[in-house]
Amino acid sequence: MNQNRVPFDKTVIDGVLASRGIDPGRCSIRELNGLVDELEERLGARFIRMEFGIPGLKTDRAAVEAEIKALSEKMVSWQYAPFDGIPALKLAGATFVKKFVGVEVKPACCIPTVGAVHAGFLAQAVVGRMDPRKNVILFLEPGFPVSRAQNRFLGLESDSIDFYNKRGGDLVEAVRNRFRKGDVAGLLYSNPHNPTWITFTGEELQGFGRIMTQYDGIVIEDLAYLGMDFEEGYEKLGEPPYPPTIARYTDNYILIISSSKLFSYAGQRVGLAVLSPKLWEWESEALEKYFGSKNVAYCFAHGGLYCTTSGVAQGPQWGLTALLEKANSGDWNFLEDVKEYKERARFMKTVFQKNGFRIVYDEVGRTLRDGFYFTYTYPGLTGEVLALEQLNYGLSSLALSQTGSLHSEGFRACVSQVGKDQFDMLEYRLRRFHEDHG
Repeated sequence: MNQNRVPFDKTVIDGVLASRGIDPGRCSIRELNGLVDELEERLGARFIRMEFGIPGLKTDRAAVEAEIKALSEKMVSWQYAPFDGIPALKLAGATFVKKFVGVEVKPACCIPTVGAVHAGFLAQAVVGRMDPRKNVILFLEPGFPVSRAQNRFLGLESDSIDFYNKRGGDLVEAVRNRFRKGDVAGLLYSNPHNPTWITFTGEELQGFGRIMTQYDGIVIEDLAYLGMDFEEGYEKLGEPPYPPTIARYTDNYILIISSSKLFSYAGQRVGLAVLSPKLWEWESEALEKYFGSKNVAYCFAHGGLYCTTSGVAQGPQWGLTALLEKANSGDWNFLEDVKEYKERARFMKTVFQKNGFRIVYDEVGRTLRDGFYFTYTYPGLTGEVLALEQLNYGLSSLALSQTGSLHSEGFRACVSQVGKDQFDMLEYRLRRFHEDHG
């Protein structure tokens, strides 16, 4: 089949959907991923794959060599790793946070986890149980669907604020009003933001910080895409201005640093949870029922991490240590390596908009930057219709309805799997879509 001959055979697509019992506008990321795998095979055509937020670049060799050395020379394969992290990684993590985030923490506060997803799970488990009167995690939506799934799994409650038309002071006030009810334990979001790619401003973060301090709330801030909005000045790594973070405005925080996107090190499932120095010492009697201790740090590492995974495998810990040390030394500009995503996003957003699509979530009073994700819709089409129609044109992306967004007409596009070799194909398919639907 000519891969550019779109729309595809609708009877084939309808048949696969029927056999799987899947609604492409309501299915999970992995369900959609499996669906498109089958469609590619049945149709003999390549899709533009935008559904899966996985890296599309190679890992720096330093991590691979460090893992090999750890296994062949340090002989770590027969030793359990310290479940709260090898000392070298904890030190490298604290140095990285100081150098690139502009926040000082002790090495003890940096705890390796089995990826950022694991860190988020443990953070919700502890934060949501610190006060028996507060078991609600407040999500700034849309967001990462797994975070909501974790919340349900843990038996916690949740609430959300869609920030589509609430930014700046309006968003801060909405968060404040929700905390006033007295049942919210923590606030969870990513910054830069998955899936919208907005960046919360200093005004907003300062407002969140004041609310946390006033109401004893804890922010769980996912920095999986640290600096990847490519704000002007970030390229001077290790110097102000630092990427924005809640840690400059309150002591009540848990930062989550992922190695997957920033360092293209997704396969080894390793990240860092960084507890604030204040939270490290914080005690709550309510925690003892669940974790056997009043101390937050003990509950996170001993009561949570130890009984879920017993820690991160030795090899990935040494690999991440090597990447952090290389960044800390100034020998490696890791943001330069991932600028490829910026270039892909710039092209993709331009060609989408040229062909009648619209960006759903945009910045308020500033230009939305180019990076790992963007959101789009096609005016006049509902989310249900667009979900089906875009499959006919070889396009695959996640419905915003699966991210907690109120804008069910929209979709999240991840740029990481769309190489430059597909740009002409993407442009042609979008043009045909617009000709047929405009």
